[in-house]
Amino acid sequence: MLNRNVFTFTAIATALVLSGCAKDASTPEPSVAETPAAVSTAVDGWDYSMPADQLAALCDQTLETAKSQFAAIEADTSEATLESVYGAYDDMGRTLQKMQHVWHMKSVHPDAAVRDTATACAEQYSDFASGIGLSRAFYNRVAAIDTVGLTDSERLMVNNQLRSFRQAGVDKDEATRDKVRALRKEITEIGNRFDQAIREDTRYVETTADALDGLPQDYLDAHQPDENGVIRISTDYPDYFPVMRYGHNDDLRKALSEARLTIGSPQNGETLKELIAKRHELAQLLGYENFAAYSMDGMMIENPANAKTFLDEVGVALKKAAEKDLSILLERQHQIDPSAERIQVWQSSYLSNLVREEQYALDSKQVREYFAFDKVQQGIFDLTESLFGVEIVPWQTQTWHEDVTAWEVRENGEAIGRFYLDMHPRENKYKHAAHWTLRSGLKGEQVPLSGLATNFPKGLMEHNQVETFLHEFGHLLHNMFSGTQEWFDITGMSMERDFVEAPSQMLEEWIWDLETLQSFATNAEGQPIPAELVEKMNRARYFTTAMNTAQQIFYANISLAFYSTDPAELDLLASLQALQDKYSPYPYMEGTYFYNNFGHLNGYSSNYYIYQWSLAIATDLFSRFEEEGMRNAKVAKEYRDLVLGSAGSKPAAQFVEAFLGRPFSTQAYIDLLSNL
Repeated sequence: MLNRNVFTFTAIATALVLSGCAKDASTPEPSVAETPAAVSTAVDGWDYSMPADQLAALCDQTLETAKSQFAAIEADTSEATLESVYGAYDDMGRTLQKMQHVWHMKSVHPDAAVRDTATACAEQYSDFASGIGLSRAFYNRVAAIDTVGLTDSERLMVNNQLRSFRQAGVDKDEATRDKVRALRKEITEIGNRFDQAIREDTRYVETTADALDGLPQDYLDAHQPDENGVIRISTDYPDYFPVMRYGHNDDLRKALSEARLTIGSPQNGETLKELIAKRHELAQLLGYENFAAYSMDGMMIENPANAKTFLDEVGVALKKAAEKDLSILLERQHQIDPSAERIQVWQSSYLSNLVREEQYALDSKQVREYFAFDKVQQGIFDLTESLFGVEIVPWQTQTWHEDVTAWEVRENGEAIGRFYLDMHPRENKYKHAAHWTLRSGLKGEQVPLSGLATNFPKGLMEHNQVETFLHEFGHLLHNMFSGTQEWFDITGMSMERDFVEAPSQMLEEWIWDLETLQSFATNAEGQPIPAELVEKMNRARYFTTAMNTAQQIFYANISLAFYSTDPAELDLLASLQALQDKYSPYPYMEGTYFYNNFGHLNGYSSNYYIYQWSLAIATDLFSRFEEEGMRNAKVAKEYRDLVLGSAGSKPAAQFVEAFLGRPFSTQAYIDLLSNL
């Protein structure tokens, strides 16, 4: 998942958010030559020891300074040029960098007071950014810029800003603009409440050692019974997924699945209804039929009708293969329970693993023996270095927890980016996997900064967790390589949001490549993963792909339906059940409320279709590597320069076409699904 900390409402705000948080611009960094070659001690990033009261003071002070700068921008009567308008605007962005980490900190910082303060600060920041998008004085300044003589990228930047202003409601009367701003503030606060309820709600199932039959030995060693013989299994990823895949006990899998699907309940039911209602009110106030139409304006997909058409096309393409997968699982379930009529959600992963073992001779427990976390991380670093001609070295800097590591990306001895890795679970930390853009790079001025958070075990990993690692690292690399422009609005990952998952999804392909895997995947004795085992993994790779994609289509339709329906007519549970019956491979599980813990309903709102849309783009992009070689340095350089390096300087369709030598098409993805 990508978390760009992007405000939904205006491209103006997006530019500020993407700028990230850095040292004070006046603080010089030590040069690379002054530090050992294998480590960086550059002064950069954030003071993570800052207590909550100091963070609050910094937030207030920074916002006051930025407000003064913005007031000067609004009052400026000089000739409106790109430099006079955007120069001053970017200076304000540099001021705001001093507090940019708050979006990251509210999700990962171990101190509850700091998390709460960061959340409050993010809400203040969002309110200020909303005001920018509603400023007629600033709109008039941007509109007055003569675009004749500008580059295509600069003209795109101005035109996108003007469109975003109109989307923000700058053309409305003062009373309407005030209402829009108040609504946006409410939406931010409600969304934060929704996310917090998920983040802080870890649930547990109590069981016994006998019920853990089938689990790997390292899992059993880490889950010893207490003095009463009770073992507590949490809904956090490292506890949850092994049970769902390997646990023979159907009752335990069911109980754990139920616990996970009720996270955030019951409070998030009302919170989500409130969030949807406020967003609908905002969209209608701005002249849109619903929030889905509002949130897709300016995307590659353009509108909800196109999104629905695309999702339906994918659904049709995978239907036959999904039915085949389900029939295989049901046949296997009949060996356990002859009366079974359907596969339940808590049975799918377990049965899929059994079939892979029995029909594909693939033992997932054997596979995981080759994926120790430290080796996986180093393997991903090595892949990055060999593909893109860079070096990743430790960065000695302050972090917020002892588990967090920090790194610097270098090219030709010079730093081109830095990042933090927070990879293991702990209490009250963000529950899933995500990348935060802490700062976008500016050409010749500042390097990108990223934060990546996951919840992987410190020991052996599942192969799909390795795939997730590489996916999220793909977002990080996108930020590292996209700091190529001179303006905040078009640097970093500032292109259409429904493109940004594509680079990460394409990078997942390398985790199925024999050469890549054998470069780092070794067992405890240091032996590389056997070629025949990788061959088995690839043979079994697409088994259940259609089923899993059908589940993603279900999620995307939840997202689309909830934000396309009049809230007065929306019954969350009834809608969920109807959509599940139509799109999901699995029946609804009684007593669960998946939407209460589907965090993307806040962050992505109506636009969860993005994952399938960008996967179609990724499939098309990968075709060049597939044809010309996965280790082809020339293709990798063109990809980095033409796709990642374009940042937001041109429409995504244009830089994809430049790389492929033809327009992007969804047909490669449709064909893949049709032929499973």
